[in-house]
Amino acid sequence: MNLRTTQRPLLGLLLFSLALHVCAAPDASTIETPFFRFVLQATNGNCEIFDKAAQVTWRSEANETGFGWLKLSSDKRYDLKQCEVHSAGNELLAAFYPSSAKPLAKVLVRARALADGATLELSYQEDPELEVESISLLDECFTATDTGKGYAVIPAREGLLVPATSGLDFTHRFDTSAYEGCHMQMLGVVEKGAAALLTWDDPYVAADLKSQVSKNLTPSKHQQVSSSLVLRKSARAFRVHFLGKGDYVSIGKAYREIAREKGLLVTWDQKLKEEPQRAKLFGAANIKLWSALDRRMNEESTKEEAVHVNWTFDEAAQVAEHLKRDLKLDKVLFTVGGWIHRGYDNQHPDILPAAPECGGDEAFSDCARRVLSLGYLFCLHDNYQDIYRDSPSWNERLVMKNADGKLTRGGHWAGGLAYLTCSQMALELARRPQNLPAVKKLSNANCYFIDTTYAAGLQECFDAAHPLTRGDDMKWKQALSDYARGIFGVFGSECGREWAIPHSDFFEGLTGVSGREYHDAKLPETLGATVVPLFELVYHDCIAIYGKYGYDPKHAARYVLHHISLGRPLNYHSIPGHLYWQQPEAANKEQSKEGPGAAPLQGDPALFTHADNGWAAGLQVMDRFIKNTHEVLSPLNELTARMQMTQHEFLTSDRTIERTVFGEGAGQVQAIVNASATNFVCSSKSGGQVTLPPFGFLIESATFVGFHALSWGDLRYNSPVMFTLRSLDNQPLSTSHQVRVFHAFGDEQIRFGHSTREVQREEILDPTGDSKGNR
Repeated sequence: MNLRTTQRPLLGLLLFSLALHVCAAPDASTIETPFFRFVLQATNGNCEIFDKAAQVTWRSEANETGFGWLKLSSDKRYDLKQCEVHSAGNELLAAFYPSSAKPLAKVLVRARALADGATLELSYQEDPELEVESISLLDECFTATDTGKGYAVIPAREGLLVPATSGLDFTHRFDTSAYEGCHMQMLGVVEKGAAALLTWDDPYVAADLKSQVSKNLTPSKHQQVSSSLVLRKSARAFRVHFLGKGDYVSIGKAYREIAREKGLLVTWDQKLKEEPQRAKLFGAANIKLWSALDRRMNEESTKEEAVHVNWTFDEAAQVAEHLKRDLKLDKVLFTVGGWIHRGYDNQHPDILPAAPECGGDEAFSDCARRVLSLGYLFCLHDNYQDIYRDSPSWNERLVMKNADGKLTRGGHWAGGLAYLTCSQMALELARRPQNLPAVKKLSNANCYFIDTTYAAGLQECFDAAHPLTRGDDMKWKQALSDYARGIFGVFGSECGREWAIPHSDFFEGLTGVSGREYHDAKLPETLGATVVPLFELVYHDCIAIYGKYGYDPKHAARYVLHHISLGRPLNYHSIPGHLYWQQPEAANKEQSKEGPGAAPLQGDPALFTHADNGWAAGLQVMDRFIKNTHEVLSPLNELTARMQMTQHEFLTSDRTIERTVFGEGAGQVQAIVNASATNFVCSSKSGGQVTLPPFGFLIESATFVGFHALSWGDLRYNSPVMFTLRSLDNQPLSTSHQVRVFHAFGDEQIRFGHSTREVQREEILDPTGDSKGNR
């Protein structure tokens, strides 16, 4: 479905309006298909929609606005109630006259059933003298209630499930492509088992959620969560897809097909044909040195307040070599920030020569060569949205302008107060010979990261020389992505939006921020919401996704489990400075905290830093954390990166235990994570009845198994253990002659095949013969 489909209804509105003046207006008009029946009352604007498959009716009569409302540029709001209505076949036209000051000025609303019979499209057109600022149609029609066990699902980051059982009052707006707004152009509502999906094509649409508790409701209801869409400027239409019986998984799968029609569902199968090295992202740990050079300026960018080198370029290369040589990591997205001339967030877009404090151009080129020789993706962190007054290239011509003609300010970062570069100008700057072309020549980097491109909300620019609508901003950001991707082969940016899927290869920030599942930790609490993998249900096999920012590994167990449930590798953005692993006193201090029984019943948030009796024993705490988590998440992502997420469910009512399924048939991969405070028993084909402690997990497929458990096979452990088993010959574990067993911590005994083996670090086993060596 493309944008033109939403324009066609508007072309016929004027013709339909003639019928309103020659035909008697009925009290109610109806559209009916084999899937739904839509009825609009002319006397009050109330409507109801009956989903025939689910046998559930959605109604708008509970609100006070009738069919909806509009706000004029004068900032006055009018309800859409009485109307003249006419229906013909599968279409209906209603004329609302909302303003008493302009009694003849009307808003024409058209409702029509699309060809599939299960989709209702709403569009509108107003008389010019009304000067509509915003409008909402079917306002609060799609409402979830506590008695209907209902909820709304919002595509903010991975996704939020907002139940009508929280007992909370709130109103919240999720704007399209805002920082924590709608990352996909959809929302879903489930009520009494019926699922409805609302979709749109224009970036000037916002989704509003409103929750009311019992004091404002009828005695039969205790809470309701109402969903509405607000359209502005170029936004003229949206669609409602009636899915029958369903849930948030059904909604995600239905939207996946709509994304395919829009051209947004570009899978890895397509992307790898263009550039095979993008496969290096599968299973790659996101290791970021943040940042090589730190420099802090005052707000006016006139005085240097501090400067600090965290890594020289030689040290950065040694960090990568340590990961390969000592931790045996083969899959790494190795990113360096702060490599530019004055360090990150300083003097953009003037990035070369490379930071002299870190070694300059020659050392920078040598660092790149050494990292690339390891087989890693060598990624450079850059920025084309911010510009500073002390930048050699500073020119007000490059800066976005507000509606009042003033320069658009950005944040106060390390380099001082930043101004926002117009995205059209940003592409011009990136193309300069001294920018991306020079960086490629100097480093031969095979990956690039341009910060904020997908994170910041879509912008408007009012400079007459380069004006931007939100749609224009999107277009130029896509063009910048394509340009960088064409030079370096692999491209990514911050956070991520669905409109970036066809133009990029990885996102940083959707799976978590600062070790949390959601950036604004208070928002899910305010809404009574739970994070759900809505984005994954649509796009899991299209893009690599990571979290962003640093966090403490000793408090990261839940964060790791979240990534297991998503099938995603971790972001490691808190790498200690310089040659951190050569600081034995820090390693010994952390090591002394571990020991048998280190995971008590309530759960140990530091468990992935433990290595008692395991592979990483004696290593520095960051290395233990990297090794333990990478051994689980890397093979999981390698297996599932090109798979669709096919199932997700919460196994307990408090939503602390999750089960995720990737793919179908013999190649299916299952992950179960226990974020509760008690043990949980689940079934495993390989391990029988498996007891998962708090922060326990089970990953199971034909060729890879991983678990943190209190039991496996017929073994019962005194304290939890963590193992992975991986087939190296791509045969099922039960018939493989090369099974690599990795032991992270705990008792070294593991049941494998028909015998019990002891594996202290790692060993390659043959179930039909002897081991190949304990390493």
